[in-house]
Amino acid sequence: MKQKIKVGICGLGRAGRQMHIPELASYPDLFEIIAGCDTAPDRLLDLPPAAAGIRTFATLPELLADPEVELVTIATRNADHTPQAIEALEAGKYVVIEKPIAVSVEQVMRLKEASERYPGKLFLRFNRRYEPEFNHIRRILSRGILGRITMIKLYRHPVYCRRRDWQTLNRFCGGMLNNWGPHILDQALQLLGSPVVDVWSNLQHNFSAGDADDQIKILLKAANGCVADIEISSTCALPGNLYEVWGDRGALTVPNEGKVLRLKYLKEGFQLPEIHAEEGNYPLFYGNQEHLELISEEIPVEAGRGHTLQKGARKESGVGTQATGYYSQDTMWLDVYDAIRNGIPYPITMEDGVNVVKLTELIHRQNSLPIGG
Repeated sequence: MKQKIKVGICGLGRAGRQMHIPELASYPDLFEIIAGCDTAPDRLLDLPPAAAGIRTFATLPELLADPEVELVTIATRNADHTPQAIEALEAGKYVVIEKPIAVSVEQVMRLKEASERYPGKLFLRFNRRYEPEFNHIRRILSRGILGRITMIKLYRHPVYCRRRDWQTLNRFCGGMLNNWGPHILDQALQLLGSPVVDVWSNLQHNFSAGDADDQIKILLKAANGCVADIEISSTCALPGNLYEVWGDRGALTVPNEGKVLRLKYLKEGFQLPEIHAEEGNYPLFYGNQEHLELISEEIPVEAGRGHTLQKGARKESGVGTQATGYYSQDTMWLDVYDAIRNGIPYPITMEDGVNVVKLTELIHRQNSLPIGG
């Protein structure tokens, strides 16, 4: 029988209730939620069934004083993630930290130092690293059938709505860049496979309440010449593709529904004949009319390990539907368990997190936005 990890959840709002609790509950043989804390008394009431009857506390120090709590998962407001994670590490707990893992470079360097003092104790919740679509794309790219990759497009258009919670306020380090940005920037950095050498960005506030960004455009140029084109917005009523990847031998797309990968690429072994530009008058048709041996495929997205949760409920298909609202993977928790109980290195490194926060702060500065604590 596997030894369960006993968990305390810091923050019982939307993320704690609708993400952390149902994801942990997917693995009742691996994790047991035994405690939770929140400074708002009403958040300690009417908890989801998977957390019914847990011990509840008004403050994090009270939760940390519970000797049975082995792992603390941080699901509070953005600016609190770093100091609370450090506090939990110093109390001897394992820690899963929600994104953004820090709201400034100064914060993330303090977090990095703490992670080095308590090695193997901190886990970054970059759970979008486990999305089936993203990982299926990585498998396709590893085959090399698209050739040299020149452009990667990562578009995320969550539900078209006028949001009005604290995430819409700059003074609470809200905005789409701090909310969705860490996920998509992390994916971009993984797919680029080369250091970023140039950044262009535009953050706008158009549709939501408050003053924080709700529409984002970012272009990243890597040292290998590849460009990542990133859009994140809650202002788009007609979303486009989730992903596009262009190579010099083909391309792939993932439509917004996220169910299939569509590919078109040159047949393996097909050699492009050498061609030369012509200075004189050219025949009155476009292109050179050469025959290209192209293959078209439509491949169902493979679910991979773990489960997919759509709005907190497990989907039997294993693949979410972006078009019908927020979905998440619980696969990350398998790696957390393996790291704690079996000593298997967690695949998302502190350096990955530092790179994302450095990029986020640069983009905030480019757009003259305040930098958090």
